[in-house]
Amino acid sequence: MTRAELLKKANELPESPGVYTMYDTSGEVIYVGKAIKLCNRVSSYFRNIPHEPKVERMIEHVDRFSVILCENELDALITECSLIKRHNPFYNIKLKDGHGYPFICVSTVNGCPRVKSEYTRPSGARCFGPFAYLQNVSHIVGLLNRAYKLPSCNYKPRPKPCLEYDMGRCNGFCAGKASQDEMKQAYDAICAVLEGKTDAIEEDLTAAMEKAAARLDFEEAALLRDRRKALGMISKQQRPILSQNRHADYFGYKAGEDRCCIFLLRLRNGYVVGERCDVFEEPFTADLLRQYLERFYTEDTLPPGKIYLPEEYEWTPLLNQWLKGKITVPTYEQDLRLRALADKNAAERMLQYEGKTARIQRQLSAFSDFSGIRKVDRIEVYDISQTAGSDVVCGSIFVQDGVPDRKRYKKYRIRQTLGRGDTDYMKEAVQRRIARYKEGDEGFTPLPDLILCDGGLAQIHAVEEVLREEGIVLPVLGLKKDSRHRTKSLVFSDGTEKLFATDPEVFSFCGRLQEEVHRVAISYHKNLRQKAMQQSQLESIPGIGKTKAKALFLHFKSIDKIRKASAEELCAVKGITPALAEKIFQWFEEN
Repeated sequence: MTRAELLKKANELPESPGVYTMYDTSGEVIYVGKAIKLCNRVSSYFRNIPHEPKVERMIEHVDRFSVILCENELDALITECSLIKRHNPFYNIKLKDGHGYPFICVSTVNGCPRVKSEYTRPSGARCFGPFAYLQNVSHIVGLLNRAYKLPSCNYKPRPKPCLEYDMGRCNGFCAGKASQDEMKQAYDAICAVLEGKTDAIEEDLTAAMEKAAARLDFEEAALLRDRRKALGMISKQQRPILSQNRHADYFGYKAGEDRCCIFLLRLRNGYVVGERCDVFEEPFTADLLRQYLERFYTEDTLPPGKIYLPEEYEWTPLLNQWLKGKITVPTYEQDLRLRALADKNAAERMLQYEGKTARIQRQLSAFSDFSGIRKVDRIEVYDISQTAGSDVVCGSIFVQDGVPDRKRYKKYRIRQTLGRGDTDYMKEAVQRRIARYKEGDEGFTPLPDLILCDGGLAQIHAVEEVLREEGIVLPVLGLKKDSRHRTKSLVFSDGTEKLFATDPEVFSFCGRLQEEVHRVAISYHKNLRQKAMQQSQLESIPGIGKTKAKALFLHFKSIDKIRKASAEELCAVKGITPALAEKIFQWFEEN
């Protein structure tokens, strides 16, 4: 079907909740979605309006669609999740199961527990994770197998026990040396350990060990001792970070300009039992997070007591109907801390994914988070330097990907100074910079992503006024110093301030920028002052006024070169006659 035909068909759909399925020309399901009003949602795909690149690519492959009407939005959500799990459509978001995150899977073979690490979730097994590191998973699997003396063979029944049994490394499950109750108890205990319920099990093992020792059953006591020791080692692998028995999932994210990262931290009984990270090549949206939660909890086998999100979303009540009210926003300090930790991990994983783990790149990322401005690849910083209104200059530095680009530094000598202040001087410098950009000067192209002013609210508003007049939209922030002239805070256009003391990385980054732009501005100012002083010396020569002194400096660049110049070289300057050249020679000899 053409897009016009698809739009006509979509407009004929009812305004009721339901699920829609998109097919390509081969009949393959390429997308499944849900809607409160099917007509409005499905027709929006085929209208001549801008779509996100991913959606536009999907629409180009749609040949037909079908719908399923539902009683309400919750039914539509459950149906949508079921269809996505069944068809695994190409344009629905994919999670990374089987692509680097191992699970610990517990199953039974002829009633005997079996513990293995897997990258996929086998049917009939209880799966725990995913875990970030295979080494930890392998270690935990080995400890559990040794602690509960599980078979290392192929689990097939045999007439007599193997050598492992004779050596005391196996309970002889495969030779019928263990009862069904013992095998079930081992299975339940292993699952409880992986769920994080280690404290209660450790207490039971200690009590059982003491009873075995009291009745002089030292072999049983030694077995229980080794099992408790293994349990302690497993607990170290699953580091507790809460004193309370929290069974919760904490979601965080890092939003970039063209991609985002969602990170999940899983706690059971106060222990970290798993983590997960997915990077998507599209901007972060609330709808993307919704889809992520739907896909994840459709297949989750380790449900939490609570699911903590960064904020309340429009779809939160609907998903809470499905997930029994588990989704919430943290309020207690420890939950807020863990939720923030998930954000921090997401930011770190994004840096690793993008290959931006150098110190300066980390600082730039930290500054982006601190300022709330996503794109800070190009930054310009401005500072004014003057002495009582004379020789006023503005220095500007250009920072590309967190690194100063000296080739793009700019110095502006302020032309109009009478009755003006620092805000006017900075305004003039930015006006001249924008004018050169609009003239097409390559040295002033492109514009930055952010302008930083060495100053407060007055400087910010002055620069914003210039940008408004020129029709340019750019964020402008200020760098404020304390009474001891040290970098103190970041100032926003609405007058709010954020103290750098809360983030050492950002303090270091902004302090370095402020020092660099100050160095550029003050060195230019000192250079002008030195030239002015030398020029005033020349004006003390009889016959040399401001015009001729300036002409000499423009020609020779320094007073030392004027002193060493010959008569012919001096006469090459406009207004300098042979007689005046002789006076210049005589003045230098006397002084």
